[in-house]
Amino acid sequence: MITAVEMRAHPPSAPWSRVIGAACLVLAAWIAALPSAAAVTPPAATAAVGVSPLDSRCPTGSLVDAALRDAALAALDRLVVRAPGRAAHGAVRTHHSAGHVDPSGQAWHRVSAYAANLGLIGAVRVDKSLLPVVADWLHWQARQIALVGPARGVVRDQWVRQGDVEQAMCPPGLAAALCGQVDAYDSTAASLLLLARAYAQQGGDPALLRQREMQRALEAAAQVLAEMGRPDGLTWAKPDHPVAYLMDAVEADAGWRAWAGLQREVYGRAAAGEQAVLAARKVQAGVQAKLWDSEAGFWRVSADGPPLRFERWYPDTVAQAWPLLWSGGTDTLGFERARSAWRGVARHWQGEADWARRNVDPDGFWWPAVAVAAHCVGDDTSARVWVARARARWLLPTSPFAWPFQVSDLLWLLWLADPKPTPSPGLPSAVVSALPSTL
Repeated sequence: MITAVEMRAHPPSAPWSRVIGAACLVLAAWIAALPSAAAVTPPAATAAVGVSPLDSRCPTGSLVDAALRDAALAALDRLVVRAPGRAAHGAVRTHHSAGHVDPSGQAWHRVSAYAANLGLIGAVRVDKSLLPVVADWLHWQARQIALVGPARGVVRDQWVRQGDVEQAMCPPGLAAALCGQVDAYDSTAASLLLLARAYAQQGGDPALLRQREMQRALEAAAQVLAEMGRPDGLTWAKPDHPVAYLMDAVEADAGWRAWAGLQREVYGRAAAGEQAVLAARKVQAGVQAKLWDSEAGFWRVSADGPPLRFERWYPDTVAQAWPLLWSGGTDTLGFERARSAWRGVARHWQGEADWARRNVDPDGFWWPAVAVAAHCVGDDTSARVWVARARARWLLPTSPFAWPFQVSDLLWLLWLADPKPTPSPGLPSAVVSALPSTL
């Protein structure tokens, strides 16, 4: 889930064998509570639309030109920490400006696993040369992920000092509430699984994902999704924040689908892959049963939450886009509901309140995800207006990709771009044979 601050600016120790065993028990118990076949009938398979790292039905490409795409990739490159042998090596900063200045005047950059995972999913889709960057970032997360304790299975926020790339969870002067922050357990865990799947799908080395440290990290993330799962299929945001959000649930659904693909394609575990598929279907069923307001024709922001407020951009309006954006798998009913909901809520943000022509978010965030939602329902006029406005702002020579742009924006911005051409390894043999021998 993306919060207004982030993007939005989301037991005792034990031997690992016991941790994995506990994960299996939790997942098995959760799967056992699946609704009957009469309640959840697996829909017929449908062809995927576009080339999406999330298996989304929203089409990719065609609206972001090559110049903006390549500038965005260059902005990402400036966020990557390259410091071999140091703890921060491979980290990806949230933004190129500092998020904290300590009492001695030293600048620190925030590293959010959720935000960087999303950004790299989008980036590697359009530029496969970034696979080594993704590999280093996955290694960084595997080193940081908690395997025991209250934050088990998630990567907590870290900070990297500008200049010497010293890494700390709580730099001097940082408010205690921001030390080791995790915006949401379910969506953070899901994002790691989604990036690992995207890495594999785009041609990454499966041996990396089979390394013991990496596999443990991914299994721990899957365990989080199981432990945060409610009997009705939705997921709690955090152990100490038991709220079931719509945005989190659809990301958890996508995370289960990604884990199913990894289990089958990387680890060769067909049965475990099928369990993950069932878990995804359970989340989908919960979203439809608990979060769809059939009378209003819109999604509830959270289970048992207040009625939708059309005049509020985040979370009420933005949440209507999330089931559309993460509409993978074969949930045809959910996809059609999502298309209808976004078309309906978008009508409240036209005219003077047009989201495409100005930043309607009170905190100024750009929300490229909403341009993708518009594109997904055929509103390319609004999507193109938004892209042109973002292009003019983000390509300013004096302050390219200035805040509030951040790395998570790259998933949705680059969703609207076409992949970079794959460089030819050399001249075709037929051309080489025709060259004069004197060259």
